[in-house]
Amino acid sequence: MARVPAVLVMHADLSAALLRAAAQVYAPSEDIATLSNEGLSREALEERIQAHVSAWPEGGIVFTDLFGGSCHACGLRAARERGDVAVVSGLNLPILVDYLHNRDSYEVRALAERLRQKGLDSIRLQFSPAA
Repeated sequence: MARVPAVLVMHADLSAALLRAAAQVYAPSEDIATLSNEGLSREALEERIQAHVSAWPEGGIVFTDLFGGSCHACGLRAARERGDVAVVSGLNLPILVDYLHNRDSYEVRALAERLRQKGLDSIRLQFSPAA
């Protein structure tokens, strides 16, 4: 099974920061692209995402930070004619670490669904006991 490639597309320097954090928790991963929307028009950002997506022979995942934001919208447009490219929004550290651990074991669609569930499961609510 081929490794599922990915590109992290986020606001400011969030994608690079998340990848650095994942390297501390999991392992360094130099084969993952990061993109920032900072200083780019929507068209320029879409073109940069498209350059990554078009190089993937068997699909991949575009990770974004915010559903409906400019990074997400450009990711959707860049992947619009590729049924084998998933756009996963709401990327957090648990999702990214799970992706790194499982990107060699799943096909794109199954991995994307697994990561969606991981994101849901990673959100917990706890209250400290009343004093």
